[in-house]
Amino acid sequence: MLNRQSGAAHVPIMFFLLLLLMFFGALGFGYVQQTNNAELRQSAVDAKAALKEIQDKDVLTRDYVEALGSVIKLPGTYEGIARRKDMYGTAKLDYAGMMNPAEISSFMKDAASKAGVSEAEGLPNLLGAMIAKINSVSQRATDSELGRDKALADKNASDARYGTLESQASDAASENATNLEQARSDFQSATDARDSQITSLTQNLRNKDEEMTSMKEDFAAQKKALLGRIARLQTQNSALVEREALRQPPNVADGKVLVAKNGIPKAFINLGRKDLLQPGTVFRVKGPNDDSVKGYCRVTRIEDERAEVRLFDFVDPVGNYASEGDLIYNDLYTPRVTRTMFLMGRFTAPYGKEQLTNLLTRLGNRVVSKMAPGVDTVILGNNPVNEAGDGFDAIQESDEFKLANELRVEFTYLSKIADLVKL
Repeated sequence: MLNRQSGAAHVPIMFFLLLLLMFFGALGFGYVQQTNNAELRQSAVDAKAALKEIQDKDVLTRDYVEALGSVIKLPGTYEGIARRKDMYGTAKLDYAGMMNPAEISSFMKDAASKAGVSEAEGLPNLLGAMIAKINSVSQRATDSELGRDKALADKNASDARYGTLESQASDAASENATNLEQARSDFQSATDARDSQITSLTQNLRNKDEEMTSMKEDFAAQKKALLGRIARLQTQNSALVEREALRQPPNVADGKVLVAKNGIPKAFINLGRKDLLQPGTVFRVKGPNDDSVKGYCRVTRIEDERAEVRLFDFVDPVGNYASEGDLIYNDLYTPRVTRTMFLMGRFTAPYGKEQLTNLLTRLGNRVVSKMAPGVDTVILGNNPVNEAGDGFDAIQESDEFKLANELRVEFTYLSKIADLVKL
């Protein structure tokens, strides 16, 4: 009976201790949670501050690029440093006022060449060279003005001498009539000398004025020519920028083979009317992991999303024929782009100028008869016949080639693309 009572008395005590232990555990857990929450709140505050700083820097960077672009006014794009492109991922800069450093450098070199000064690194050095040349020209004008001032000073000295002689002659006439004739003779001689000197000085002034006028006309003509070249280059640059935004590099495939079976000379590619594809277009066929040409295909029928092609001239039609996934290339074709071309030089059969023009036009290109801003591709033929008709002139020395080179157009030789323009 006593043991039962003792056991019953221990039960409340154990229960109380258990509750006490749970209470302290809850207090500890609450303390830990409160500490963690405080740290999380602090981390959130720090993260917001860091984000605010990054956003502020981004706004400052945008304003800096826009301000710099508004000063230089040579819009362009910036693709980054080639060796670091893997580090950029898909990141792009679309800030207002963005410029292309390579285009600025090219513009500075052209400006230095047009101004007749040597190339210098940095805008301050280039402007300094131009200012130095302007100062040199100004110094020449100043020297001419100094010559004119000296001529006027000589004239004034002659006038002063004339006055002195006249006074002396007048005094001598009043003192001695005998010396009057001699004084008159001296006076006439001085007058003749003065008139001769005045005539000479007047002619010198005329010559200096004509020289200054000629120099001003030369400078005005040079300025007009430079402004014309700048406007022409800006027009060509705008056309090239728009064109390059759509054009693919030569090493990038224009499309791929969708369906092909070994031994069957027909296949389908993933280009169609939506890509401005024209019947008769010839493509080189390469494997997806092989840069060598397997063979060729010519477009025979065009649909909206795909086209049927005829396969020909395969190196190994048994072991390495066209297959699904093969890539196709054409240096004269870019999907959804129409090229403006100019044929430069001498072209002979079977690729005469008229035949080649018709063929390129059928392939969706625009062939012009004159080299001018807007041309983006020049196909070079053979050297033209000289004026005497007994030899050939180097095509690189022609005015058309120099203009095309100045406009930075794309050059390609007929021999390089002959396999793509087969008649």
